[in-house]
Amino acid sequence: MKGKEHLQYYPVLHPDHEPLRTSGKKRITFLLLPCFIISLIILCLPVNLSAEKYAGEIFRMGAGVRNFALGNTGLTDYQSPAIAYWNPALLAKSEEKDSSFELMHAEEFMGLVTYDTFSAVWGSQTRYALSLSRIGINNIPLTRLPNPDEPLSNDNRPYEYKKVNNADYLLYFGFYRRIGSYVIGFTPKLAYRYLAETSGYGFGADVSTFIQPHDNVLLGMKLRDFFSTQIFWNNGTHEIVNPGLDLEMSYYFPTPLIGGKSRLIGGTEVITEGRKEAATHYLGLFSFDYHFGLEIPIPDYVNLYAGYDIENITTGLSVNIAQFQINYAFKHNTEIDNSHRVSLALKL
Repeated sequence: MKGKEHLQYYPVLHPDHEPLRTSGKKRITFLLLPCFIISLIILCLPVNLSAEKYAGEIFRMGAGVRNFALGNTGLTDYQSPAIAYWNPALLAKSEEKDSSFELMHAEEFMGLVTYDTFSAVWGSQTRYALSLSRIGINNIPLTRLPNPDEPLSNDNRPYEYKKVNNADYLLYFGFYRRIGSYVIGFTPKLAYRYLAETSGYGFGADVSTFIQPHDNVLLGMKLRDFFSTQIFWNNGTHEIVNPGLDLEMSYYFPTPLIGGKSRLIGGTEVITEGRKEAATHYLGLFSFDYHFGLEIPIPDYVNLYAGYDIENITTGLSVNIAQFQINYAFKHNTEIDNSHRVSLALKL
């Protein structure tokens, strides 16, 4: 973590986190108890078998450029301005009570999808976080047949009669509460969807936490859509998003030759939609996808990123200039096409 005289975006863990470290048998209990509780919750929740597959994809696009470059990881990244999306329990871990803001623009799949996000973290005694996003697909042609009562033929070919835009607006608000030795983060989320000529509203919430069993290890967990996120369309359609579980671990280690601390990240998503072959691995209703990242800081001005995001390679960097940070991320996708994200961040 940077000092007041530097702008380094890698963490140095301080002794003020001592309450989060235990030893011996207590450490084992400390680690296993939250894992057991969260796993039990997700396995025992009444998963709605009528839930729509992929109905919650708008909530799984990630947030933050550095997180995208790190393989779409973020459950253990307390430096991310998009902490409201990832894990607001990490607000309790901020060594400095700075406010941070980020404006992000992304073009996914060579501009087919645009993704814009404003993220903020603020507060001193009590910390809050917010992310506001727009996902858009513009100029979608709608077609119809000249004679809808006749089948498609050379004399009855479809023609474009108008262009429409699809847009999703998402709001995440993050805060946390301490419960004994644990910190629990809450993320209520709202969505407004406009697809072609149909609109709808959605609401849901995520709950998250983290534990630090060792100075160099940080574990993050998030229960997504823990009471089944609901989406209501104006045509009477009702979609349900099933709960899911995200797990992540960060390991910090000294960077050879250049100094500072680098970070190695690994995580998995557990999705309860029965995606089968569409996922990396699956077991009945449960499917599993994986994310990995590597962050290498070059003091005092640049951070380098690389990652793996569900079969796709990601990379990027951050450049620190005074109180500003310029971020860029790239994802190589061999099936749909590449994606780019850029952002400007400010720390006050």
